[in-house]
Amino acid sequence: MSLSSFKSGSWNGRHLKITSVTQEEREGIVRGAIANRAFKISENRGFKPGRELEDWRRAESETMAPLNCGFLVTDHSIALCTDGACFGRGEIGICVEPRHLTICGTERTCMQEALPKSVGSKPADRLIIRSLELPLEIEPSEVSARFNGRMIEIELPRPFVKKRASAAS
Repeated sequence: MSLSSFKSGSWNGRHLKITSVTQEEREGIVRGAIANRAFKISENRGFKPGRELEDWRRAESETMAPLNCGFLVTDHSIALCTDGACFGRGEIGICVEPRHLTICGTERTCMQEALPKSVGSKPADRLIIRSLELPLEIEPSEVSARFNGRMIEIELPRPFVKKRASAAS
């Protein structure tokens, strides 16, 4: 599935996993998360027919949201910072493409936070996805991320561009 993948950093039972993906892979992740949520919504209302589109739209609104973040663009990279506290314990996936960043993980619940780390309780299965179209192209294989307290700091290096010989003269 992914071109490259590695883990980076942890905070309060959460850990980051950076994966370089294609647009098709990202869209598959998003569709799968929305479909799972729509199924749960339909199941909760007894699978009564006629409200499938309403279920899907509700699932989209509960699953997808823009990534709230601050970022700084330099000549060499984009430095991005976002709050990781909306995600529950476990893996937080950072999916990167040359012009897109997607962060996904389970939704944090109050009950999950109250449990001691040793309790083998299954976290909420509700996936939330935060997405951002990047203002510039980045090099997905060089992305790094870490926690700074509850904040996720992501370094998105830009591709190296060779200066033209004519520009140097």
